[in-house]
Amino acid sequence: MTRKLLWGIIVVLFITNLTSLLVWVSTKEQSLTSSTNKLTPVVEATEEPVALVGEEKVHHGEWMATLQEQHGKDILMNMIDKQVVFNLANEYEIEISSKLIQRELALMETMLPVMEEKEIEEKRKQWEDDVRYRYYLEDLLTKDIGISEKEIKTFYEDHKDQYEFRTTYQLSHIVVPSEEVAMKIKEELDNGAKFSMLAREYTEDAFTKDKGGYLGYFSDESQYLPSLYYDQAESLSSGSVSEPFRTHQGYVLLQLHRTLPSITFTYEEIKEQIKREIALDYVSDSLSARPLWKEVGVDWIYGD
Repeated sequence: MTRKLLWGIIVVLFITNLTSLLVWVSTKEQSLTSSTNKLTPVVEATEEPVALVGEEKVHHGEWMATLQEQHGKDILMNMIDKQVVFNLANEYEIEISSKLIQRELALMETMLPVMEEKEIEEKRKQWEDDVRYRYYLEDLLTKDIGISEKEIKTFYEDHKDQYEFRTTYQLSHIVVPSEEVAMKIKEELDNGAKFSMLAREYTEDAFTKDKGGYLGYFSDESQYLPSLYYDQAESLSSGSVSEPFRTHQGYVLLQLHRTLPSITFTYEEIKEQIKREIALDYVSDSLSARPLWKEVGVDWIYGD
């Protein structure tokens, strides 16, 4: 993963978390280009306390005032940034490859713990808007910077592997010293026992014991795990457990939680993204939408 891409993911996660503070404002019925609009609370004002600490009450008004004082300006600026960028992206008819977005969502997904499919889909929906925002912003900030086809092609030949997302598996394992113990555990699993509970009881892997045997996400090119793990994972369906197999550590039972399929690009599919990345070297290190505000015309409560 490139440094730029890593920072991009960090920025998207930060924006997503910052946006989660917007419990005090509705964004559905307001235009951010007019200072006459009022913010409409999602949580309606109430005389009842929003929290009790012992016998001390925390009132709605105090909560709202603290949120606005501590985070209001930053959150409002973030909202304006997004509206400006999406408006301009629509005006300039900027298109971002869906495959490129899926690759970034897959990379972000590898940072998640074991979760239900529904929860993961909700996360992806939250992230997608912010991923699009970042790509639109990069395109808008670099649209007037000329990069030659030769430079793009050379960069692609030197770095094309970094744009691939390899097949990635989310795994847990149980490591025991003998086949006999492994078969006993497999029988318990077949009878409905929970993998994580048995891992805490039996596994000899000290690094994953307290995590119920959880290893994390690994691509099929990673050398961190024995190659046998990937051979086993390839043949498993989501949620299933392998038969015991022998490794240098002992006998292993491998659980596959999820598989993220590979995503690859041809030169034509990735060239626009490479152009953006090269052009970003000519832009300030801080990828801010603030320079675009004048193009749209923003009038806001802080007025600076």
